[in-house]
Amino acid sequence: MKKFRSIVLMLVLPSLVFAQKNKPVAPVLPMDAETNLISYTGVVDATGVTSKELFKRTIAWAKEFYPIPSSVLQVQDSVNGKIVCKGKFDTKKTKGGQQVAGDRIMYNLTIQFKEGRYKYEITKVLVQSSTSIPCEKYFDENDPLAEEHFNTLTQVDENLTNIANSLKTRLEQPSVKVKKDEW
Repeated sequence: MKKFRSIVLMLVLPSLVFAQKNKPVAPVLPMDAETNLISYTGVVDATGVTSKELFKRTIAWAKEFYPIPSSVLQVQDSVNGKIVCKGKFDTKKTKGGQQVAGDRIMYNLTIQFKEGRYKYEITKVLVQSSTSIPCEKYFDENDPLAEEHFNTLTQVDENLTNIANSLKTRLEQPSVKVKKDEW
């Protein structure tokens, strides 16, 4: 009888173990300590570069990075050293084994300039639908769509990190000087 129970347990236990589905785990995104909202922030040293030059480099970056920069650039204040971009990107999700369009994510990117340094902030990260909702709502582990939402948050992190890195890389490069025609 003991052998029979042992054999049954050996056959049944593996199927019980594999039948349990792992609970999805939310990705870790940078959050503002005060607001508890997603926030990518950095102050970058640019020793020896003027705030006006950093401003020019940022405008050049925006024109290279965004397909239609005029629709993204909301504030271009060279006097106070501030640029505000309102951007968006689409995520992907898997449906029926194929990649299809997922959520559209909107964000604000603010860049401020001082002599020899600049500060960037990516905030107000929203999921665009009939009404825009904060991405932070996607962190709910008890949501029936938690796995899909966590996938979206992972893509949000990848895209926003890419934006910050692209900006940093471009601002390390001097702006191209256009020669005036000689008459």
